[in-house]
Amino acid sequence: MLGYILRRLGVTLVLLFLLSVLTFAVYLKVPANPAGFLVDVQHSSPQQIAQAEHRPAVVQYVKYMQRALHGDFGISWATISFAFGGEPTGVPVGQMVWRAALVTGSLVLGGFVLLLLVAVPLGAFAATRPRSFSDRLTLGIAVAAISTHPLVVGLLLQLFVGNRWKLLPASGYCTVSRPSAAAVEQVRRFAPTGTPVPCGGVGQWAWHLVMPWFTFALFFVALYMRIVRARMLDVLDEPYIRTARAKGASEFRVMRSHALRNAIAPVVTMVAMDIGMAIGIAMYVETVFGLPGLGRTMIRALAGFEGYDLPVILAITLVTATVIILLNLVADIVLLAIDPTVARKRGRGMLRLAGRTA
Repeated sequence: MLGYILRRLGVTLVLLFLLSVLTFAVYLKVPANPAGFLVDVQHSSPQQIAQAEHRPAVVQYVKYMQRALHGDFGISWATISFAFGGEPTGVPVGQMVWRAALVTGSLVLGGFVLLLLVAVPLGAFAATRPRSFSDRLTLGIAVAAISTHPLVVGLLLQLFVGNRWKLLPASGYCTVSRPSAAAVEQVRRFAPTGTPVPCGGVGQWAWHLVMPWFTFALFFVALYMRIVRARMLDVLDEPYIRTARAKGASEFRVMRSHALRNAIAPVVTMVAMDIGMAIGIAMYVETVFGLPGLGRTMIRALAGFEGYDLPVILAITLVTATVIILLNLVADIVLLAIDPTVARKRGRGMLRLAGRTA
């Protein structure tokens, strides 16, 4: 088991290194001044900028990684302005990406929790009644859900549930922490007419994310439900399931303690594989419901009125890819905890592959 974890850590470190090299190569090749990622161009002298431009690539890469590891990705080009004394100021990209990542993380995490709460029970229920009316009904609903684009689902929910029926907020985002009274009063007095008043608190945060969570989960629920159903049908035919039933265990205990525990491993693997797609789906959901997450921030950086905001684009790319790689490592460790035979199975698979190569 320890050897398997060390191998996965090694693969993760190699992938992170390749990712950093790839993004640094993009920094050097884009039609912009690469010195801006090594020194603060707005606060550096021409001599410092020239020195940064003519540094060897290895030295530039080390400096780039030092800044990136400290969350320093420069200043957003779209927010640069000049103070009265001629001092250029702007929003740090690291802070911008961190705030957007918290929103996207809330959307993806809550969506996956809702997805599993719906897909796992429905898949297990359908497996206990194969080819029945309820099984075919859940299959039909699942096919309809996966065939509908999340943008369409979000717009329909926003039109009817949010705007027409007023059951849930149609758009907007509230932070987990409550805003100060001074911030609320400032918006009411000085903000343009129609500017939403800042909101906060766990209740308001969850209330504004109900429809985005549902839209996100609806896209994946069909696939996960069918995976759970197929795996449960295989597990229910195993000898240990018949033994548990012969010993007098209730059907609920058989499903919970024996069948579902052995059928859940593919779900963990699927979650790790779908992280990248989930961030892409989150981009659509954030656009519909006006959530200031990574997807919406990326779209604004790509479609700025004065051109693309390169530091924001590359910072989101690096952070998102790093999160995907690390979450895949976490999923492998969780899968190993659920099924310790995974390490032996994959180890034998690597040995067979090495034998064929030899």
